Amino acid sequence: MTPRPPASAGARRPPTAPFVVAFAALVMGAVVAATLPVFAGADPAYLTWSTPLLQWVPFAAVLLLHGIYRRRRRSATAPAGASWTLASATAVGLRGRGRAIARTSLLALAALVAVGVVPVLVAGAAGFIELRWADGAALAILLTLPVSLVFMIPVAGEELAWRGYLTTLLAPKGFAVTTALIAALWALWHLPLTLAYAYAGELDGRDVVSKTVDLLLAAVLVSALRYLSGSVWPAVFAHALFNNLFQMVQYNFMAPLSETSAAGYWSYMALSWAAWLVVDAVLVALVMRRTRGVLPG
Repeated sequence: MTPRPPASAGARRPPTAPFVVAFAALVMGAVVAATLPVFAGADPAYLTWSTPLLQWVPFAAVLLLHGIYRRRRRSATAPAGASWTLASATAVGLRGRGRAIARTSLLALAALVAVGVVPVLVAGAAGFIELRWADGAALAILLTLPVSLVFMIPVAGEELAWRGYLTTLLAPKGFAVTTALIAALWALWHLPLTLAYAYAGELDGRDVVSKTVDLLLAAVLVSALRYLSGSVWPAVFAHALFNNLFQMVQYNFMAPLSETSAAGYWSYMALSWAAWLVVDAVLVALVMRRTRGVLPG
């Protein structure tokens, strides 16, 4: 059965290259400007409350560029075609997709629990890291899912752009190219923030490397969720869960990585990345089997 193309497939979409370049310039400019005070000697504490605002910068950039495109379309005498709407491009619609969203969100939950927990258990058993049960760990487990649901609010500002609008815009290039381009830009967008924390002494240099690799691998998962569900919402849920679950596990069930030897640190990260690669391979196989790499409507 040939997958149904996206609802916006026949629409006159914005010119891809200029849109992506302008989007990248806007979001990178915003995050660089937000982190410059740290490099000038400011306390990075302000980033704690400003980060949720920064997470809405990608969608704000999409709104700006989409508005410019629509104004130019209205003033041009272009041939009629299907409407390229913000709602269809961001894949926020729920009608007819409730089951797919729920099913794919459960898949995301299972995948992220496996990636977050299994490497810790294996690394602990091998002696690479020190396992522990922190005070309040049981409560932390119970709160992880509710907290993740709340954190879907700021995360939506990212995903409506990355796995929403940009994924639909780049979809004609196929799953692999779309995922790779967005993953690279997404990881690059986070880099000024991790570098700022490293400059302030709150992250090790090795953490900058590991977090960047984590983002590249996580990008495959959230992209696959968009393709499998035809909706942006499983990606929003997975992103919020990824942020909270991994912090919960590392803070409550293992000694701080900052106290781990170089050999133990990189051994743990190697196990974590191996788990990511297995999960990503399974999800990519599902995408190719169910959609053949074509973004559903």
